[in-house]
Amino acid sequence: MTWSLDAVGRVGRGAIVCFTLAVTCGHNHGSSASGGPIAIDAATVTDGAISVDGTTSGDNGQTIYDPNQRVYWLADGNLAGNATLRAQLGVMGINPNGTMDYQTALNWVNALNAYDSGRGYLGHNNWQLPVTPSTDATCAVAHGNDGNSFGPSCTGSALGSLYSVLLGHTYPESVVPNFTNAVAPFHNLQPSLYWSATDSGVAGQATFSFNIGVAFQNTVKYNFMHVLPMRHGVIGATTPTGSGTVVPYSSGSAAGKAVYDEHTQITWVLDANLAASSSFGVSGTTTIQSANGVLTVPLVNTSGAMLFATTSTWLAAMNHGSYAGASDWEMPTRSDLQALYSDLQLQAGDTRMTKQGSVGPFANLQPFFYWACMRDQDGSSQSPCNGNHAGMGPGGGTPMEWGFNLDIGFQGTDQSTKQFYVMVYYPAPPSTDKWPRLRRHLSRTKGMACPL
Repeated sequence: MTWSLDAVGRVGRGAIVCFTLAVTCGHNHGSSASGGPIAIDAATVTDGAISVDGTTSGDNGQTIYDPNQRVYWLADGNLAGNATLRAQLGVMGINPNGTMDYQTALNWVNALNAYDSGRGYLGHNNWQLPVTPSTDATCAVAHGNDGNSFGPSCTGSALGSLYSVLLGHTYPESVVPNFTNAVAPFHNLQPSLYWSATDSGVAGQATFSFNIGVAFQNTVKYNFMHVLPMRHGVIGATTPTGSGTVVPYSSGSAAGKAVYDEHTQITWVLDANLAASSSFGVSGTTTIQSANGVLTVPLVNTSGAMLFATTSTWLAAMNHGSYAGASDWEMPTRSDLQALYSDLQLQAGDTRMTKQGSVGPFANLQPFFYWACMRDQDGSSQSPCNGNHAGMGPGGGTPMEWGFNLDIGFQGTDQSTKQFYVMVYYPAPPSTDKWPRLRRHLSRTKGMACPL
């Protein structure tokens, strides 16, 4: 008989691992059909790749083993979004959707480790934030303003490895490429960042998040963001009316394509991620020179996000086609986006902006920023946070901490007061002799008729 597990399988007490295992049994006390010993495909059984060391009965499929980093990720990519558990842990300052500032993220990790009278959540009291080294030769930018490496293609950090290696994504792909929500009257309002027309000088371009209601400042060379076109005034002769401040057009060329904000007298496109479905002929690729060579990227990615340099081309094509009966669509300013956020009566952490369901082996992974912490340069993903900041804000103000944007695969630093999601893991125990554990596991496996 042959027993096998393919690419991603469950072994032991629910840990998900990536490997292929094949055991061929004959009918003669563990010998193969040829009379030799049982054949195990050792080429795919790498050190640690099938270890279930350190799992507990409480794990029960709620952790994911990462053989590339030898850590166990919590399978729920947004555990803090669970209102019941938030109440049990008693950590203040977490938004309903699970986002939180950096200090609250540290408090959340401490609470997970103190859970159940110090035994820890799922029986583990060594949970930690994902770590990031100060410099990483795999990053597109070798040294930023604080001397740190940042940008796309970073695989030396825990979240960078998770994005690129464990999940197999390539910049600028999103972990959730088809995100939808129900923030009426819009369709497809995105939780990640939107470009604005506001120039932030040396800090880059002003961007805005409807997920947490905060403006960002982002560099334009590598960042892919979404675009929400607007125009001043009404399209046509009739002003749309209805309940609420922001109402959809119900007649004329803009019907089903645009909404009107009665407060600001601005018309917005109805599909808040229009570029994902309407490229207006803008397609193909462009190149970016990075520290590690040339990156070839799409002008518009599958999630509808684009480089800032592409926005003018896309808007011009949109106007050339007189979308919704108008040919003067433009990029909103940061103030325009902030006013829309207010008129939609959104609150930071609105649960409508969250992804529910599976992303690969994970549950509730979000297409947004996640907190990370600094580790020692000579360490690994198993190393603890060392307590150092990733840098200081402009003028030496608010400390900067590491973050990773899973919407495009971008590693950077942000002010610690921003509100991001949190993923945690615990390091796998030191490698030991795994063959006895393998034999014990196979002997317990249902249908395994041959002893080892």
